[in-house]
Amino acid sequence: MIWRRLKEMKKPSPEEDEAFRKGMEGMKVDWKERLLMTLTAYVVIVLPCLLILLALCLLAMWLFGIL
Repeated sequence: MIWRRLKEMKKPSPEEDEAFRKGMEGMKVDWKERLLMTLTAYVVIVLPCLLILLALCLLAMWLFGIL
């Protein structure tokens, strides 16, 4: 099952891990890119969740005769 697959996954060696950390430290994200990522996450995650909650609230109000 899934646990067997997780156990079989290759763990990175300490050298690979250190190389990855050095590569991540060298990357600098511009403030425009960070703003764009934040706005994109808002549009993709927050707005659909709010629309679903609004639809469920309207459905409940309609079912109970409030709407």
